[in-house]
Amino acid sequence: MAREEILVQDRVFSGEETRQMEFKAHDRLSSSQVTADETDRKLFQPASRTICAFLNINEECDLFLGIMDSGKVKGHYMFAAQKDHFEQNLKLLMKKQFSPPVDDYRYSVNFVGVQTEHETFKGNDVVPNKNHKLLDVPGHCWCEQDIRRAKRENNKKPPLYVIQVKIHKWDPRRESDPVHNVIWPYYTNEDGKCYKRHQASNHEVMQDTLSEETTIDVTRFYGKKGS
Repeated sequence: MAREEILVQDRVFSGEETRQMEFKAHDRLSSSQVTADETDRKLFQPASRTICAFLNINEECDLFLGIMDSGKVKGHYMFAAQKDHFEQNLKLLMKKQFSPPVDDYRYSVNFVGVQTEHETFKGNDVVPNKNHKLLDVPGHCWCEQDIRRAKRENNKKPPLYVIQVKIHKWDPRRESDPVHNVIWPYYTNEDGKCYKRHQASNHEVMQDTLSEETTIDVTRFYGKKGS
């Protein structure tokens, strides 16, 4: 998707969920952002599971937050402060809560503007110089309160965005840990679970099969490289 592309709310996105692409209506990255009740009722699966699965198949992948499973575009109301908060949360997730830590080059974020049928997209505010409450701090952040207040005031309606999290392929030349220069590592998410992508869904990889999975990937990767 080109960075300047604008989506239209309630229209169907031009693509479908595949091994390399997934849609989620919500924007919750971590299991810490999902309540026990929501987990029990299976209302939300944190995006970290899909991110983990994408990293572990070592392909160029896209996760779109703000698009329903049906492909209908909804978007999220976000000022610059909310976009900044999301990026900081994602960095903390990758660096502190995934194991091993994920190098910066393996992911990127794009905020795709969403307009309605009757209003053109506008989004050009400035990030305030205030600290956010991130994933490892309980409670609501000031920017979440700001967005709720703004949504109630028609004259300060926030812009709509779909959040595109891009996962990039492993590059041994850019890995910060020399151990990962031979083959890409298998990652676990904040819950200590490892996921891989099969068709258009995430599947947990159990520890007793992890070495077998790694052997298969190494053989496949170096077999292709030598052919």
